[in-house]
Amino acid sequence: MKKIIVILVVIVILVIGGSFAYKSFMSPDNSDDKSQESIELTKNGITMLVPGDWVEANSGSNTSIMSAADPNSKNSLDFCDVNVNIEKKTSYNSLSYEVKHNYDSLSRDSNYEMLYDGNVSIAGNEGMEVGYLSSKSGSIKQHKAIWFKQGDDLYVILCSAPQSKFAEEESTFDFIINNIDFGFK
Repeated sequence: MKKIIVILVVIVILVIGGSFAYKSFMSPDNSDDKSQESIELTKNGITMLVPGDWVEANSGSNTSIMSAADPNSKNSLDFCDVNVNIEKKTSYNSLSYEVKHNYDSLSRDSNYEMLYDGNVSIAGNEGMEVGYLSSKSGSIKQHKAIWFKQGDDLYVILCSAPQSKFAEEESTFDFIINNIDFGFK
């Protein structure tokens, strides 16, 4: 009889402890769940969710249609080092041609180092992902570029951060990439 009481007490303690652990895990204070603290940015028919402390940004690229950045990552020139930029241009060439042409020219420049490339699926389209380093303006930045085509429109989602911070920002980049709505019907 004593064994049954001890077993029941242990089960009750485990159930209570498990419910506290579950409640703590599901709490809005859990900082790993970026969707609990995100904001929505919309521009040029594109909507993206970004962390709540990010802002809409301006890009120097002529083909940029939307940018967002972490204002806490400003460098000495007052530019945000951690950002996501979406570019769009018309292209009648294949996706593989555009990607190869772009990175062949970059790989000949000593300021760039190609890290990887591969196939991905994005916004219901087959795409290509390329990772590379750039060392212009005295600092090394790491980039993840996702390319895809929708009709004759070529899109590039470019995620950038200082190389020393890229790994810690990658989950944020993935959150943003997975929460972009291009408005394709």
